[in-house]
Amino acid sequence: LARAVFDQISFQFEGKSFVENVREVSNASLSGLKSLQNQVLYDVFNDKDISVSSVYDGKHMMKRMMPNMEVLVVLDDVDHIDQLEALAGEPNWFKPG
Repeated sequence: LARAVFDQISFQFEGKSFVENVREVSNASLSGLKSLQNQVLYDVFNDKDISVSSVYDGKHMMKRMMPNMEVLVVLDDVDHIDQLEALAGEPNWFKPG
């Protein structure tokens, strides 16, 4: 259902990312959250050269790069606050709207 809604409305946004299996990927390895941050940044900017070196770095990159963009980020299967904080942070990471 979330994917269907995402597919129908995502064209309205400057950037978009649908992140599946957050719980599974973030628990699979020590670099799980970092790889999910890379996915969000790649999806939003369509730039393969963006690379996150740590979760801390990823948070700051997202905060710095997206505050003036209307983005749609859907996080599927989040089960821990650390996952949400690493991938969506604070409301000021994104442009209101």
